[in-house]
Amino acid sequence: MKYDVVTIGDASEDIFIKPEGLKSEKNRRFGSGKSVTFELGEKIPVENVDYAVGGSACNTAVGFSRMGFSTSTIVALGEDYPADKILEKLEEEGVNTSNIIQKSELESHFSVIMNVENNRTIFVYRGLKDYSHLTPKKSLNPSWFYLGPMGDNISEVHNRIVEKVSEKNAKVAWNPGSHQIDKKIRNYKSLAKNTDVLFINRSEAMRFLDVPTGSNAKDLLKKLYTFGPKIIVITKGKDGAECFDGERYYGVESYQTDTVDVTGAGDSFACGFLSKLIGSDEIDRDVIEEALKWGVFNSASVIGKVGAQTGLLNRDEVQDYLEKNPRFVIEVS
Repeated sequence: MKYDVVTIGDASEDIFIKPEGLKSEKNRRFGSGKSVTFELGEKIPVENVDYAVGGSACNTAVGFSRMGFSTSTIVALGEDYPADKILEKLEEEGVNTSNIIQKSELESHFSVIMNVENNRTIFVYRGLKDYSHLTPKKSLNPSWFYLGPMGDNISEVHNRIVEKVSEKNAKVAWNPGSHQIDKKIRNYKSLAKNTDVLFINRSEAMRFLDVPTGSNAKDLLKKLYTFGPKIIVITKGKDGAECFDGERYYGVESYQTDTVDVTGAGDSFACGFLSKLIGSDEIDRDVIEEALKWGVFNSASVIGKVGAQTGLLNRDEVQDYLEKNPRFVIEVS
């Protein structure tokens, strides 16, 4: 079967908790400038609990499917309760599950996401230790691959992707995770030069390039471009995003909405942006401007609800956002 897009990375069961009485406080010891403290051994009441399915590969697969694309995903699952919930959700959303690796010796991921004052802290259990399990089959030939964050032993995955770019003219979108970012982009030259769209946030970009904290977004975009990605998008949370296509810089503000849960904001932005590109015959300035709007609106919808997938938009819903916000402008220089 020919897929429009295949996502690769993590899938997990997510448990969202909102503890009672916890408040953030200023703390210069941390990059965010904030921390939450509580007494060790204390029993903390939880205001509410929600259960959902998450993980970058799973989130984007659901998002692309809702946008009308034929979609499959490559994730690794155990034969356990979280796996049952993940498979049920993907099948419900129309995502093809035939490329999922499921073995009794593996354990599925799960996360506990603590929300305090609309800021999240995530406790992650990664059941998959060896990410070479996620190497795509030689027979798999989608139009696009979407690479989400991954852990150890990913060289086989990357090599197979580069092979598909060379042999089948596949396109690649890449959202590196902390494991790849800590190893620096210079150690991923082959994948970087075969990447069509790179998604990364500003603090990750500085670490990935190994440049001083405080570097401005335009400098980061320009430096990332030298490694080969055709389009780079740097997300900046509530400050929107910036993009560079080798000729022009694009800037977009965030869409103002009530924030309930920021989990999945980056995944939904990437999914929205890429959905516009996948559906376009030619990627030019107009398409990139529109893609930024798709990303912003998709992300805004997701953070207005609990969970990374609840608010993911379909094409008609994106169009509704566009029609209701005709003055939403992209700055180009």
